[in-house]
Amino acid sequence: MAGSPAQALVNNGRAGSRVASVTALKLEDGRSLCVRRWPGTGDPLVLLHGLLDSSEGWNHLAELPCERIAFDLPGFGHSAPPARGSLAGYARDVAAGLEMLGVERFNLVGHSLGGGVAVALAEMMPDRVGALVLLAPVGFGRIRLAEAVSLPGVRNLVQGALPFALSSRLAVTAAYLTVVSNGLRPESAIVDRVTERGGELVAGAREGTRAAAAAGRSAHAFHRRRIAYEGPVFAIWGDHDRLVPVSHLAGVRAALPQAEVDVWTSMGHHPIGERFEDLIALIERATAAADRWSLAPARTPRARRPPPRTSLEPLVALR
Repeated sequence: MAGSPAQALVNNGRAGSRVASVTALKLEDGRSLCVRRWPGTGDPLVLLHGLLDSSEGWNHLAELPCERIAFDLPGFGHSAPPARGSLAGYARDVAAGLEMLGVERFNLVGHSLGGGVAVALAEMMPDRVGALVLLAPVGFGRIRLAEAVSLPGVRNLVQGALPFALSSRLAVTAAYLTVVSNGLRPESAIVDRVTERGGELVAGAREGTRAAAAAGRSAHAFHRRRIAYEGPVFAIWGDHDRLVPVSHLAGVRAALPQAEVDVWTSMGHHPIGERFEDLIALIERATAAADRWSLAPARTPRARRPPPRTSLEPLVALR
């Protein structure tokens, strides 16, 4: 593929606005939740990133024609960390943000940790999620690495080393090459996002890892029950994923039997960096499926929860 992912969208006639507004939402408990929005038409696309990333990780999708709304999950980017991380807790914070923004119906994409949060959010707001796209989501089986680094003794050692590791371009690049991607070197922007925040990411990484580990071994884990979401679901894994085992796709099929599940060859854990055009095509398929599903016979609406008390604090407009 020639050129950048963003240029590929322009060449294919799918370009939208590249200008994002960045806003801090104040949650009921006083914590800040950062959200990045690109204007567009049609139902918004809500984007939830993975561990150690932020809303900036979706910048290449800024060229899509629909409105895009990307959250910094608590503890990452410019969002304050939670007291204790859990998929349900992250989902409640995102739901509060969507209420404050006045977002009604939307399509939802989640990667890794954000994929698990997306499932929890879809179950929380099932009649407002048009389609669900899961990119190697956590919560559908046990992740031994996450469990190992969450053990008390190991956790203390990891927390001591993380500020230095996350501030080192060499260490971050090596980790991406060996664990995240299938040998693909990361874009400098990815390394910059991690190393510039360095030690500030430790609390978020600790709670996100704890949430991923707990979600996989819980008695109420996704793969042990039917998820209360009936809309279209698309889930993909890379056959070289070293973080979230590809075997977890069986859990997706059990919990979300309507899901279209696929394994992408020669890919690791980062589809936006490794298979960008395929990811865009998948999102477009999901959006079309959401439109068809919305025209199906009316479903009995579920009771809506009262909007959480939050406030908006504008930050800056970025290109």
